[in-house]
Amino acid sequence: MSDDAAQRLQDAEEHKKSYDGIMGVATEVGVPGALGLTMMFTSLVMANGVLLSILAGVAVYVFSHVIVKLFFTHH
Repeated sequence: MSDDAAQRLQDAEEHKKSYDGIMGVATEVGVPGALGLTMMFTSLVMANGVLLSILAGVAVYVFSHVIVKLFFTHH
């Protein structure tokens, strides 16, 4: 019985590491990336030009990346 409990505890730790890794990448890269692309394409639709659209996308990506890093480093 204790072998089963130890295995479950080990599995839970592995799942937590996987979850933390996936959520870390999703929040630090995925969310800012999606927001940056959204801003870039919105700017393109508004006919602001390609260069301005790319700059707006990069600016939103950097800004949201910094905000996400600040928000999720509280522990």
